[in-house]
Amino acid sequence: QWGAPVGKHDAVAQMLGRMAADTYAMEAIVELAAAMSGRKTLDIRFEAAMAKLWHSEKLWDLVHDAVQIRGGRGYESADSLRARGEDPMPVERCMRDARINLIFEGSSEIMRLFIAREAVDSHLTVAGKAIDPRLPVATRLAALLKAGAHYAVWYPARGLGWGRWPRYRDFGPLAKHMRYANRRSRKLARTIFHAMIRFGPGLERRQAVLFRLVDIGCDLFVIAACCVRAMKTIREQPGDRTAVELADVACKLARRRIDGRFRRVFRNDDLEIYRLAQRAMDHRYSWLEHGIVD
Repeated sequence: QWGAPVGKHDAVAQMLGRMAADTYAMEAIVELAAAMSGRKTLDIRFEAAMAKLWHSEKLWDLVHDAVQIRGGRGYESADSLRARGEDPMPVERCMRDARINLIFEGSSEIMRLFIAREAVDSHLTVAGKAIDPRLPVATRLAALLKAGAHYAVWYPARGLGWGRWPRYRDFGPLAKHMRYANRRSRKLARTIFHAMIRFGPGLERRQAVLFRLVDIGCDLFVIAACCVRAMKTIREQPGDRTAVELADVACKLARRRIDGRFRRVFRNDDLEIYRLAQRAMDHRYSWLEHGIVD
């Protein structure tokens, strides 16, 4: 197109690069989760749920970009392409098959709620009674004292850990990503705690906030999985740097998503959007349908 293969144009190359990095990340997560499942002492409910959620959404992104790259051919069935002498790539079928994964076997919304519940469960065990307005004041005060003793140790530990050089130096060129994941994991723990303090029992209704926290956790898992798999490849094939190249870009993409979501945890337009949705359901904006819906 325009005198060059479509993959040479930056717009398409960006999609192809993300597709390669995300595909590597998907395989890395599967490999790590499978290895963890073989160790019977590990509870991998978190990892299994994050793998299902992340793979379902990334597969959809991959197919979406593939259709965009293929253009009109992306909408054609394999039989139609074959009949015209084209390479019968069933991209449109892949799109239909991929989309259902965001709904079946645990929709993306349900998976995020499950992961969020698991993430805050330990806090609810420690401090749930202290923030429950339905309980008597005396009960809440006693729970607050108990929670205060726990968090006097827990909270500083989430801020004082060392996530800088030389930690993770065994990961070579990917050590910076592991150090980043270490620092952001502790920040995620602190942010979940801050969210519980800020919203109290109402946190369960602030699903947009919870979903951002869950997605941060998923991307931290992506970084760890990619780095582990790349180092495994280097040990097995010392001269092969392709895994490091893929892992490096996958980690950089994950880091940008993580930083963006951290910025939006508490600084967002969630309430305005929610109120707008309620007004829309009350038919306040039904005039928008004029000329569109018969």
